[in-house]
Amino acid sequence: MMAPLQSKASVMRLTVACVAALLALAPRARAQDTEEHAHLGVDRLGSFLSWAWTDHGKQGHEFGADLDIGSIFSPRFRLAVGLNYFKADIDRRDHLGDPVGGTFHDFSVHAEASYELVRIGRLGPYVGAGVGVHWRGSSIDNDIDNTARLYKGAVVGGDFFGGTTFALTTSRRFSLYAEARRVEAQHVERTLARIGIIIRFR
Repeated sequence: MMAPLQSKASVMRLTVACVAALLALAPRARAQDTEEHAHLGVDRLGSFLSWAWTDHGKQGHEFGADLDIGSIFSPRFRLAVGLNYFKADIDRRDHLGDPVGGTFHDFSVHAEASYELVRIGRLGPYVGAGVGVHWRGSSIDNDIDNTARLYKGAVVGGDFFGGTTFALTTSRRFSLYAEARRVEAQHVERTLARIGIIIRFR
């Protein structure tokens, strides 16, 4: 029982440390942001598709959407909430050494913060971190070891990511983005390569 608690505590500490680092960076950019101002309020909508390299899984994919709820301190420091759905084939073996057949999935709700490091033409590299609640489930064949128990219930997890946006228009109303992301949540840990589109409302 102690190991999962320690793991969860480590993820939470790392998430808090990443968000604190982002908060420390935000005031530095305030003097440079002359075109825009920090504000809260629904600002952008994004959707994405991800390919996953999954711990104890294979052929994983994730899709979802994020709603930008504005910025604080600086327009470069942004807050967002989102929904994700992830599914992958199980890559485990039972006590006889036979492959466990089936799939597992993860529906999650998350909140995150990101910081745009610099703006180079239409590119906007960024880093970020977040926290989410993951509801896990599975569909498993011949489950002699009760592997399904690993994918039951809800757990708290952390996200750590970096990527870049690419503005399709000079107003940045429409942008594409590419991102690498690591999700740490018990039994559904994964590394993701994500592509998506962002529509800006303002």
